[in-house]
Parts: sequence; structure tokens; C-alpha cells
Amino acid sequence: MECPQCQFENREAVKFCEECGAKLELICPICKAKIPLGRKFCGACGFKLSAPSEISSIDYSEPQSYTPKFLAEKILTSRSSIEGERKRVTVLFADVANYTAMSENRDPEEVHQIMDGCFKILMDEIHKYEGTINQFTGDGVMAIFGAPVAHEDHAQRACYAALSIQEAMSRFGKKVYMDCGIQFQMRIGINSGPVIVGSIGDNLRMDYTAVGNTTNLAARMEREARPGGILISRPTYNIIRDYFEFEPIGEVELKGQEQSQEAYELIKPGAVGTRIKASVAKGLSKFVGRKNSKAALKESYEKVLAGAGQVVGVVGEAGVGKSRLLYELRNQLPPGGVTYLEGRCLHYGGAMIYMPILEILKIYFDIKEEDRKFIINKKIKEKVAALDDKLAGVIPAIQDLLSLEVEDAAYLALEPKQKRELIFESLRDLFIRESQNKPLVLAIEDLHWIDKTSEEFLAYLVGWLANTRMLIILLYRPEYIHQLGSKSYYTKIGLDQLGPASSSELVQVILEEGEVAPELKQLILNRAAGNPLFMEEFTHSLLENGTIQKKNRQYLLSKKASDIQIPDTIQAIIAARMDRLEDNLKRTMQVASVIGREFAFSILQTITGMRDEIKSCLLNLQGLEFIYEKSLFPELEYIFKHALTQEVVYNSLLVARRKEIHQKIGDAVEQLYADKIEEFYEILGYHYFKSDNLKKAYHYFKLAGQKAIEKYSHWEAFSSFKSAIDALNLLPDDIETKKSQVEIRLLLNVPMIQLFYPEDSIQILEQGAKLAKELGDERSLTSFHTLIGKYYSVSGKPLKGRDYQEKCFQRALETKDLDLMAPVADDLALSYWGTGEFYKFVDIAPKVISLIEEKHREADFFGRTSCIYISAVSGLGADLGAIGNFNEGEPWL
Repeated sequence: MECPQCQFENREAVKFCEECGAKLELICPICKAKIPLGRKFCGACGFKLSAPSEISSIDYSEPQSYTPKFLAEKILTSRSSIEGERKRVTVLFADVANYTAMSENRDPEEVHQIMDGCFKILMDEIHKYEGTINQFTGDGVMAIFGAPVAHEDHAQRACYAALSIQEAMSRFGKKVYMDCGIQFQMRIGINSGPVIVGSIGDNLRMDYTAVGNTTNLAARMEREARPGGILISRPTYNIIRDYFEFEPIGEVELKGQEQSQEAYELIKPGAVGTRIKASVAKGLSKFVGRKNSKAALKESYEKVLAGAGQVVGVVGEAGVGKSRLLYELRNQLPPGGVTYLEGRCLHYGGAMIYMPILEILKIYFDIKEEDRKFIINKKIKEKVAALDDKLAGVIPAIQDLLSLEVEDAAYLALEPKQKRELIFESLRDLFIRESQNKPLVLAIEDLHWIDKTSEEFLAYLVGWLANTRMLIILLYRPEYIHQLGSKSYYTKIGLDQLGPASSSELVQVILEEGEVAPELKQLILNRAAGNPLFMEEFTHSLLENGTIQKKNRQYLLSKKASDIQIPDTIQAIIAARMDRLEDNLKRTMQVASVIGREFAFSILQTITGMRDEIKSCLLNLQGLEFIYEKSLFPELEYIFKHALTQEVVYNSLLVARRKEIHQKIGDAVEQLYADKIEEFYEILGYHYFKSDNLKKAYHYFKLAGQKAIEKYSHWEAFSSFKSAIDALNLLPDDIETKKSQVEIRLLLNVPMIQLFYPEDSIQILEQGAKLAKELGDERSLTSFHTLIGKYYSVSGKPLKGRDYQEKCFQRALETKDLDLMAPVADDLALSYWGTGEFYKFVDIAPKVISLIEEKHREADFFGRTSCIYISAVSGLGADLGAIGNFNEGEPWL
């Protein structure tokens, strides 16, 4: 016991100082009351007393000295699962209002004693809600909730801690005022957002990097809060608004922020929230309560059986059970009595031509991944012959779609537009004839991500549906808009949240091995609010964290409902479940997430280098219902049960790690599918772009665009070529890159013209001209100028367009460059027709025609979409007639 007079360290239990004789007593640091030795609390103010040795042992610069043992154990146990990952957390800043004025006018020892009491309250309340104090600021603290201890309800915990702090500080402040005459109050600011968790040392210190304004905005909120108040940001409010009461502050101008920020003052805990409001990705949930939807779908199917083709759109937000409704129908179809074919669109597949149709064809012809091309051809021919000998004409189009060698010379001679028309007709004939054999169900999932060509084919096919035995089922989110609703045979099935009775039934289905206690059932129903995905994921989360326990065939809550912090969003639920996985399972999920929602076992195995172990991991993940098998044949494939699970896992990875895995995926695809690499151009471009292997990304995006042009799929070509430009824009601006920029922009002219110059076409062309000029590439510069002229000619500025093209033609004429002269002349024909200057084309056309004939290139398209020679000859005849020279013009027509 240290003597308050002479600071001599006395033996325990003595009542007077053995050095100076002064009476030994404890002094309350809050109210200064004298307290007998051995007491734990102050009898005057109720303050919890600490022995001097305990107080002096705290080092505010060392987390292990002030972190409770239970929390330290959790941190050290869980640190390996979150080190080096992105995490969403809630940051709390607290500091003493008017601290500078208080500290300047008081004895330093007195200020230190007051702040020790303040820090003790902060530590107790923050640690009670399992937050971690990352920094003491001298007059306050910075605390983080959600890392290093992962919590799905990190925002709620921060708010509860803040309220508890202010309640305790209110009592503490009164005692400080009574004793010292000081107004002692704290300001608290809270914000939620992402951070990158670095290493977590044995001393519990966590290194982290804030992403964006995560910490800065919390600090700004604290500075704007009133003394004794708690100010939260809009991001935090969006998460916890169902659980607390607030006072809107409105827009607050914050120093260091470009825009004003919405702020809310946290008042007190509110009533327990009744639902979670968030959007979630599409996934298969337990299916109950869709009686009317099932009946509507079945009714459409019965109409099809009677020979009246139908289209059904199943529309709903992610997680409401669209895929499950489709699954139910499929299970009710008579085995062998119906042909069921299903295709899926991917979020990055918008430029992958015919993607869902290709998947349907591979299922229909039973094409396996290991099949060699001659086997695939054999299967196609045998299947078509067995269906109808008269359908042999569809085989070339199907071979072309599947990137096989087309054997039909007549088909190969067709123009791209004609090939596309024949592909549409061939697919139509195949499907209609199959429906005559037995009813046909075509299902397309995630229609909101469909490529333009497939979308146009579906619209075409629907036009032929009326008198067929064909049912087309389209699954999409509400934001997707189409033009099929005007058809009399179109039915829309909208899926909303489940009602109370169905929700209750679903909870019992999930916990099928016992009865569900009423308190537990009500808790789940209130929080999940009828979304099947929310209920399923939330219930699994409660099971895994021990909140739900099974006793005597009944599921019970192991805690009071009021003590349970419910996950605020489905994203937080999934992230928390992930953090509870063993390291090998979590790492497997992370690699799979970079491949995509659907992933092939062969690619995953190649990337990870694991064999038997990877199978065990996937089996465990299936048991935990994170993934399931999508198909065994033609290749073993898995799919994340919910799309949002894949997104959450992917976003948890650091960018550098993502890039590394994307690179490995690209390399694996090149290795595994070398003999049919053309099917993977778009996927390879995507993964190499994400890996920052930009030269390879450019290469594959360019090939994808050229493939799309050959298929007459101009939107996909435009998209792929623009992606190629995006890759080039990130490369060093050297000669090689500039040449590639010129090349890809010239390739873009075909889809641009066919699509009537979408988006920023003129900027693309003008930048190409600028680059060609810098390179001294006169030929390319001339090409760009004629394309720019064509743009102006068709966009309401014909005179400006004509001027560009006349200069280009003159340069081409001087050099007798037919490859430039022919397309420029073709463009001038359009311009002169628009300006009424027919005589000008009459002057230049014979020169072009003569040179084409001289070079024997009458059949050449010269990089355009039609034959230039035919256009020039017919245009000359028409223009001669337009100026009155009918006799001269007639022979040309």
C-alpha cells in the first residue's frame, strides 16, 4: 500500500504508514471520499475501485495490457481467418468535449486521474460488446467492431456500446462536476465501411488500412457531435435503423469531405426490428408457400400440352425463389415425356454470343467436355437424323454455333448477316420439330444478364410460338425490361416475400429434426421478414454460432432473445459464416469465387494443385450448403448456392490476391481447353483483364470481337472491342500500344455502322485519328477520316461528312490505294445522295469501278458489310438517272 503523503510502499494490512506515520486510506478518484482498506466500491458514489498495482499495470500503447482475457483468446483464435482480407466494420471515435480547456486549467495529476476513470469506462463498455480499442488518442479512443473478432452485427454492437458509454459517462460526469466543478462530457461518432485487415500480432495489435472514408468519416462525425451526443453516418444508419431511435440532423458540412454528409443522432435502443431490408443475389432457397405461382406455371404447361405455345416470365428480387419454382416444375414433369432444356446467363457474359443457347444445345445433343470434334459432329448428325431426315439443313448452322468445322460450302459462302438469319431459322426449326415429337420446355435463368444476340433470337422464336407445344420460361429480376408482354400467350408470375404462415412452415422445414420453440420461431420470422434466403441463411448462422441448441427433440434459444444481436444484412450473415470455416474450406471457396458462381472441378483442381484434398473440401462445403453439384456430365461442375455468397467471398479477397487467381484461371483455361479455345475467348479476356495481364486481355477481347462479327452479333462485337480498348488504355503509351489502339478502332467500324454509331463512337474514331497522326500512319488516318465523315453524314451533318470524305478520296486517288479508295467512294455515294450532288458521284464512280476491275476484286467487301463493286455500279446508274441521263444510266443497272 503506497502512502499518500510520502509515497512509501508499505506492507499489506498495515493501517498507518511505516515511514511517516500517516493514516492509510483509499481515496475515491471520482468523489475523493475516504474509503477503508479492502473495499471494492466507493460507498459515496459507487465507483468501482482498482488497486494501485492494477491501475499502474495498464499500458495504453500495448493492447494486451488492457484487453480482457476472454476477448484476447477470441482474437488470437480467429486472426488467421481474417488476416489479409477485406472486412466490413464499424468504427467508433470518442473523445472528451473541451478537453484542451480542462487540461490547461487543472493540475496534470488531477487530469490524469480523471482520464483514467474515463478510459476505464470506455474499455469496459467497448469490450463488453466485443469491440477492440485500436488507439488511445490522449483524450479518447478509436474502437473497431467487426475485426479482428468477426461479427455480422458489428454496427449494432458499436451503437449499443456508444449508448452504454454515454450512460456511464453521465454518472461519471456528475461526480467530476461535484468534485472539480468541471463539465465532463464525451462526443461519439460512428461510421461503417470496409477496411483491409493486415497482420494481428501476439500482442493483439491489429494493422489495418482503411478503404475510402471509413475511419475519416467516423472521426468527422465525432467532431460534429454535441457534447454528450452520438452522431452516426448514413452508411451506419442504413444498417441499424430498425434497431434504434434516431433524430435526423440533415446534411452536415464536414471538413475534409467533398460533399456534405447525412448524419443522425442516436437516441436510444428501439423496438426489436421485424425484418431485414436488403437486396440479395439469386439463389435456391427452401421452397414453401408458392401455391398460386405453381398453379399459374402448371396452367401454362397444360396449355402447351393442348398445342398452344406459352411464354412465362418469373420475376422477383434475388432470394425469393425463382429458381426453386422452376425446379419444382421440372420435378413434376413426366419422366421421358417432356424435353427439358435449360440455359443460364452470367453477369460477365453479356458479350458472350448465344451463351444460354449454346448451353441448351450442348444438353440437347449430349455433348461432353471431353468429346472430340468428330464425336460432337457424329452426335449432332445422329440426333437430327433421328428427329427428322428433313432437318439436315440445320446442321451447318449448329456446327458454326458450336465452333465446329462447317462442311457445307453453300453455308460458308453466305454473308455474316445471312448466316445469322439461317442460324435463327435453324434453331427455330429444330426446337419446333422437337416440340412436335414431345412437349419442349426451354428455360433461361438470369435473363437480366443475357447477350443481345440471344435476346434477339428469343424475341424471334417467341413470334413462332403460338401453335406449338413449346413452353419458354424466363427468370429475371424486376429491373430487366423486355417487349414480350404484349403477346397474348405471355404470362407474368411475380414472386414476393412469403406470408406469415408459409414463413413459419419454412422455419420448421429447415429445422426438420425437431420442434421449433415458439420464441425461436418468432425471432426468425421477425428478422427474416418472409424472404426465403434470409430465413435459411439466418437460421444456419444461429445454429453454427450456438445460439440455437437442440434438447429433447426441440430447438431452443440458448440466450434470451433480447440479448441476441441479429445479423443486419444477408451479406454480413454470409461473411460471418465464412469466418467460422476451417482455413482450407475458406481458401477453397475464395479460389472458386474468382472462377465465378459456376466453377468446373478441373479448373479449381488445376489452380489449387490439390487432388484428394480438394474433393474433401468440396464435399464439406456441400454439406454446409455453401455450394452444390450443378452437373456430373459432361464435366463435374459446382455452383454457389446463392450468387451473393460468391460475391461476398470474392470481395473479401485483397485485390492483389484476386489478380493472382485470375491469372491462374486464364492459364488453366488455355491449358485445359487448348483444342477448343475459341469457345473461351470472352472468358479468357475477362480473367486476364482482371489479372492485369493486359496484353493477353487485349488479344482475347479482339478475337472475341472478330468471332462476334463472323456470327453477325454486332452488339457483342462492339462490347468486346471496347473491352480491348479498356485493356490498351491501361498499358504504357508506347508505339506498340498506339498501333494496337489504331487497329482495334478500325475493327470497330463494322459493328459501329451496323448499330448506327452507339455510345461514344465519334470519340473512339477521333481518338483513332489522333493516334494515327501521331504515328505518321497516313493510310489509317485516311480511313478514320472517311469513317468520321460517314458518321456525320448519317447523323444530320451531311456537308461536314462530305468534306471529310472528299479529302480522303483525293488522298487515296493520288496514291491509287484501292483499299482506301473503294470504301471512301462507297461512303461518298451516300453523302452525295444526301446532298443531291449526284453529278459528283458520276464523276468519281467510273474511276473506282475501272480500278476494281483492273485488280479483279469485284467480289471484295473492302472491310465493309456489302460488296463495294455492286454498290458503285448500281449507284452510278441511279445517279445518272437522277441527273436525267437515263440512257447512259440504264446499262449500269
